[in-house]
Order: sequence, then C-alpha cells, then structure tokens
Amino acid sequence: MTPITCQEARHRLEAEISLSLQKANIFHILQEEYTQPTSFPFKTWKRLAEQQLLQRFTTNTSLANPPYTDIALTGYLMSRQHRSLGLTMTWLGQLLKTHFLRTLGCHDPAYIDAILNGDSLCALAISEPNVGAHPKHLSCSASKDGANYILNGEKAFVSHGPYADRFIVLAITSQQQGRKHFSAFLVPADSAGLQLMPPQPVKGLHPSSHCNIVFTDCRIPCSTLIGTSGHAFAEISLPMRTLEDSLMLAPIAGAMQAQLDYLAHPSTPHRSPLEQQKLGQLLSLTESAKELGIIAASKLEQQTCTPDLTALIIGFRSLVEQVQTALLEWHDEYPGLRELANDIKLLNNIGRQATAARTVSLAEHFLVEQRKKG
Repeated sequence: MTPITCQEARHRLEAEISLSLQKANIFHILQEEYTQPTSFPFKTWKRLAEQQLLQRFTTNTSLANPPYTDIALTGYLMSRQHRSLGLTMTWLGQLLKTHFLRTLGCHDPAYIDAILNGDSLCALAISEPNVGAHPKHLSCSASKDGANYILNGEKAFVSHGPYADRFIVLAITSQQQGRKHFSAFLVPADSAGLQLMPPQPVKGLHPSSHCNIVFTDCRIPCSTLIGTSGHAFAEISLPMRTLEDSLMLAPIAGAMQAQLDYLAHPSTPHRSPLEQQKLGQLLSLTESAKELGIIAASKLEQQTCTPDLTALIIGFRSLVEQVQTALLEWHDEYPGLRELANDIKLLNNIGRQATAARTVSLAEHFLVEQRKKG
C-alpha cells in the first residue's frame, strides 16, 4: 500500500473534522444557547464530545506530545464553522489541561475521562488580584498539615471558574532564599473553605466567563497534588502560556476566514460589489496566517521541550492586524463582522506584553551577533 503524504493526511483530517462539525450542528445549537449570555453552552459542549472532538486528540501515553498540528487544524475549522473563538479557546484549554493532568500524574483518571466526555470542566487558577500571574507577586499558599494541605489566598480572572467542577490551583508551598516555589493541586469546586465570587462581566470570547476564588483554610488531601512539588510554575504555568499562544493562531485564522466567508456569502446583502482584488489580498493574508499557525503547531510537536515561537507569533499578529484594518470599513454595513473582530483583537493582544519582552531579547541578541561579526 502506498503511504499517504502529509498533504493527503491533512485533507483527510479536514474532511473528517468538517463532517463531525456538520453532524454536531454546532453553529445552530450555539446560537440558541447564546441567547443566555451568562450561562455555559453545555448542550453544544456535549455535542462536541459526542463527535469525539475531545477524545480523538488525547493519548494514553503520558509522556507523548499531543498531535498539536491536528489540534491547530481542527481549531481553524471549528472557528471558521461555528464562528466562536471563545468556544474554540475553551475546547483547546480543556485538551491542554487533560494533557497536563495525565503527564503530571493525576490520581483520578476518571475525572480526565469526564472532561473528554463533555461531562466536566476544569479551570486553571494562577493569577491573583492586582498582580496578574507574575510569580514574584503571587501570595496564595498551601501549607502541609499531616495528610493534607491547607490553602489560603485568592485567585483572580479564573476562566470558566463559574462552571468548573475542579480547579488546577498553583500555590506557594515553600520559600528558599527569597524565592517562591509553587506546587499544583487539583481542587474540587465543592471543597470546604473554597468560595466562588460572582462571575465577572464578559467583554467577549463567550463562553469564557471568569470569576475570583477565595480560599480560607481550605483543607485538601495530599493526593490532590499533581506534578513535582515546588516545580508547578515550570511544569504548568510557563508551558501552558506558550501552548495557548501558539495553538490559538490557527483558530484565529479560522475566525478571519469566517469573516471573509460572511462577506462573500450569497445571502449577505451588499450595497456595492466586493472588489475582487482587495478580497484576493485578504484571502492571501488569511491563508498565510493559517499556515503560520500550522507551522507553529508542528514545531511544538517535533520538540520535547517547548520552543520559543516569538518570531512566528509576531509575524502572525502583523497579518491579523492588516486584515482587521482592511475590514474596518465594512463593520457598519456588516454587523456580523464586528463581534468576530472584537474577539480576534482580544486574543491577538493576549500575551502581547510578554511577547514584547521577548522581541527586545531577539533584537539584543541580533545586535550582539552583528557586533561580533564587525
């Protein structure tokens, strides 16, 4: 049998995922559920799971990388078809959390299965009020007390906090020479001493709502510890940020393509014909953005440690800004573009400050190398 090429495998995956999304009928169900903007679309979520759009990307081998390229391509198709970057971001976040739970030795595999079956949502709690996620300024702590840990502190801006049934919580478990060491715990939402604060107003990326969590002498078993004690920042926080930044590139490109699909759809009323030259340029830029997203995912897949994809991310953001600037003139005429544009802008700006710091490092390294040559 002749082996299939990478391009053929990609086309096959696109066909399979597109068919699964059509069977799930997500776009229409999602529109019905979005009439209640403060709730999570559990019916839509369950349909995604029933079509194996969560399970098919997981592996029972804890040390193996997930198929990041397939995940990125699927994210592109999802955003293009159901036009909800927030839902795609939720889907990606749950996939990554199940991977970390497996890799870091979660003692409750049934809970991982519940996430993949669409029956549970897991939230990540790292940031804290007024300080963000910078490790030097975090203060939530977990002190050992026999067979338990006692959590105290507050977490902020916890995505899906109002709906999650468990939280991956990063807390300080020791300090040495002024340096804080963090451990991660899988904490049930109904734990005594855990208080969910009221949901925060959603400014976009629905259904990714947020809330704060307050821990007051919250006693949890030592078995809830995941990963290596004292190493949670390196094992979870840093790689999660890079993975989310990199794997959301293709879904953002999918949302951009959805904008162009909307403009070109026969049912879309036009005051004036679309200029084909301009549309062709926008299609080219959007396809380039998609390919950058796929390349970023493939680099993640090929390496055992998380690579620095700053250059790809910066190039991608430039393409996004060019397309969104060109589409501004159509916002008033086509209101459907505005909501997608807002979500694209929000995601394109996430992590921009951290990327800016890495950009400066790129420049500094380049200048040093040039001086050496001179």
